[in-house]
Amino acid sequence: MNKFIKLTLLSLLVPTFVYSCSDNSSNLRSSDLNQGSPEVNISIDANELGDLIPEDFCGLSVETGSIRKNNAQYNGYFFSGNNKQTLQIFKNLGIRHLRVGGGSVDMNQEEPTFADIDELFSFAQNSGVKIIYSFRLLNGNIEHNVELAQYIWNKYSEYIDCFAIGNEPDWNSYHKEDPEIVDYPTYLNKWKKFAIAIRNVIPEVRFTGPNTGSNFPVTGAKDTNYNGASWTVNFAKDLKSTGLISKLSQHNYVGQDVEALKLTPEQMIQKMLSSSWVDNEYSTLFNATLKPVLDEGLPYRLAESNSFSSGCEIGSTSFATALFSLDYMHWWAKNKCSGVNFHNKQWVLNAPITMDKITGDLLIAPVGYGIAAFGLGGHGYVLPINVNKDKNFNITVYAVRDKNDIYVTLINKEYGDDAIKAAVSISLNRDVQNVETLDLLSPNNRPDCQDAMLGGEKITSVEDWKGKWNLVSDKKMKFEVLPTSALIVKITVR
Repeated sequence: MNKFIKLTLLSLLVPTFVYSCSDNSSNLRSSDLNQGSPEVNISIDANELGDLIPEDFCGLSVETGSIRKNNAQYNGYFFSGNNKQTLQIFKNLGIRHLRVGGGSVDMNQEEPTFADIDELFSFAQNSGVKIIYSFRLLNGNIEHNVELAQYIWNKYSEYIDCFAIGNEPDWNSYHKEDPEIVDYPTYLNKWKKFAIAIRNVIPEVRFTGPNTGSNFPVTGAKDTNYNGASWTVNFAKDLKSTGLISKLSQHNYVGQDVEALKLTPEQMIQKMLSSSWVDNEYSTLFNATLKPVLDEGLPYRLAESNSFSSGCEIGSTSFATALFSLDYMHWWAKNKCSGVNFHNKQWVLNAPITMDKITGDLLIAPVGYGIAAFGLGGHGYVLPINVNKDKNFNITVYAVRDKNDIYVTLINKEYGDDAIKAAVSISLNRDVQNVETLDLLSPNNRPDCQDAMLGGEKITSVEDWKGKWNLVSDKKMKFEVLPTSALIVKITVR
């Protein structure tokens, strides 16, 4: 997140969730679930394997400041091999990747010590995550970055995905704060100088960049449209032959800034569950910025993402965020993304991991349930699907195959007084051996509930998730998907 946006949020704590949902608390209610259900017919070719979803696709992004001891009113190290709660959360959510950076990497504040870094990588060792570690660029010191990079590489290279330098350089704040960066060419020149200095002492090192904040060519930053393309596209073109970069990194807050747009919780929920985000917003970013990166022969990662760049009560902590995150990750996996890192800035309202301000215990917000659901049904090869449905019925469908199992994720985003369940039929060109289902639900099928259940159970920071797959005894490929819910169908084939 850009360091000049909502700095005051850094110290805010999310109130303890209220795990209930009164039918009278909001106008965002689901009505009679016994109404006629629209038919959704899905056909899948189990033999036509698409792209393999990387094992480290599910990720978090955190501020550099969060790896320091006692940061943002957290007692001790948030990331440490001895922090059982954080380790348990990463295990339960299936998170295998961590990007350390954010706006704080370029702030004029106390930097992490070697002791802080040791704790971070003890966490990596015990959690199995790969790390993108970011160095300061804005008014940064080359010699210090080289020293830090050498320290990390000599001790922890096996846990490094790649390095990064700076954060969101396309925002105007950069041009105001650093006299050496006034536009894209001067940014590129400084970035290369810093990267080459590190490579001179670590020849095998690779970087990601540019970690741009603008989603696609827009007017929010000077020279964002340099040569008619985003900074991300130009970065790919300019550096693809240098051997400096292993992947491109782009940031994406789909709904932008809640406070700047003055959105109500109801409006936020409407946007997160709308078909327009899937049909328009995601594809616009992909076609304008990330497909051109792929065309240059480079992979890309959404290294910092979320629904909105700031939040508000109810909207940012609602069950709607769970359906959004599940849908979002599947869409990008289907479109050749290397991974998605949801930003977890302490303690903004849209963070997947929050803290009980009274007990200090870590909690999983609903958006984290969507991440966990993706981890359970999003490993393997993307499968092409054909969906026949009423064009106005708001359901999205994804299919993935590993060695013996096919996972079909069904997300019914209908909500409100007219919301109805979907009657789904799946046809498959393979013999079916076993069928199981796993549901992602909120109380009363309400999108504004501050609660979620996955496989009938809560996800906590103190024990293994105990959710269960439900066996479909008759092996019939017909399912009901409640409004404002998701269903993962696991099909074991011969």
